[in-house]
Amino acid sequence: MKKTKIIIDTVKCGDPRECKVCLQTCPLALFIMYPPEYERDDPQEWRIDVAFTDLCTRCNDCVTACPKSAITII
Repeated sequence: MKKTKIIIDTVKCGDPRECKVCLQTCPLALFIMYPPEYERDDPQEWRIDVAFTDLCTRCNDCVTACPKSAITII
């Protein structure tokens, strides 16, 4: 079985603290949002990532819901 890869375009995503749609949409709650250890106040430094890619069912809810088209599942 092909391993799922979820790509998040951080440039398109921008400041994930203002959106959080992927965090709220994923039925398995696979997405996490975190700041780097430095520059916690810089909005471009916050990131969305996937904690458990292996659990992704490829439902595409996150892809469809993302208002900035920043998520791709391959």
